[in-house]
Amino acid sequence: MKTIKLEDIADVRGEHLGRNDQFSFRCRPGLACFNQCCRNLNLFLYPYDIIRLKHVLDISSDVFLDQYVDIVMREGNYFPDVLLKMSESSDRACIFSTTEGCRVYAERPYTCRTFPMEYGLRYGQDGHKPELIGFFRPPEFCLGPQAGHRWTLQSWARDQEADQHQKMAQQWSEVKRLFQKNPWGSEGPQGKRAKMSFMASYNMDAFRGFVYGSSLLKRVKVKTGLLKKMRTDDVALMRFGFDWIRLSVWGLSSKQIHRR
Repeated sequence: MKTIKLEDIADVRGEHLGRNDQFSFRCRPGLACFNQCCRNLNLFLYPYDIIRLKHVLDISSDVFLDQYVDIVMREGNYFPDVLLKMSESSDRACIFSTTEGCRVYAERPYTCRTFPMEYGLRYGQDGHKPELIGFFRPPEFCLGPQAGHRWTLQSWARDQEADQHQKMAQQWSEVKRLFQKNPWGSEGPQGKRAKMSFMASYNMDAFRGFVYGSSLLKRVKVKTGLLKKMRTDDVALMRFGFDWIRLSVWGLSSKQIHRR
């Protein structure tokens, strides 16, 4: 999910759609282009994607990050992006793609669910709630737009069971947006604070060990109910991690967590 400044919106590729605008699309195995969109792509993963994928694969977040992703720091960014690794085949197909479709389809990432729509948050004046917008951007080979079903941004998200993913992606984008400025100082984005922040967003198994095995809870106050829930609930822990990043990096308290 992109965060977009008003002055930059004209530079974003794709047909710009608002809340009530419609587009035509339907993907199905019978189309000649089926599965071509799962090749040679930069597939960005959100923290919630990793929770869903590591559970369906029955592995730890450490193992998932080690075996299935590339971590990249793009120019002008101060927090890394996480991309799903592609296969080493000549067409660089997604590692979860098969001739029959996606082998993790029920737990597929947010970007896959919403394809060929890319969602964004348009920010106006400070203090105003951002507006959800979309960019319809099917590749040239895609036959889906000819399939004839009409959708809005909301109905497409519901059809693809992306509502929860969208909610989690929006919460993460609010944190990621803070990193338009450099908070790391002389230690840089490879320093201890940056590595801890990455762990708190993408590596729930390691972060849980840090929360309950370090002095963190002596330094911050956390609501009792949340503290109990986080022991077993990865999503609750992830959302706590977002708040902890805001507090530890930016000094921003929340209803759930503040310094003692």
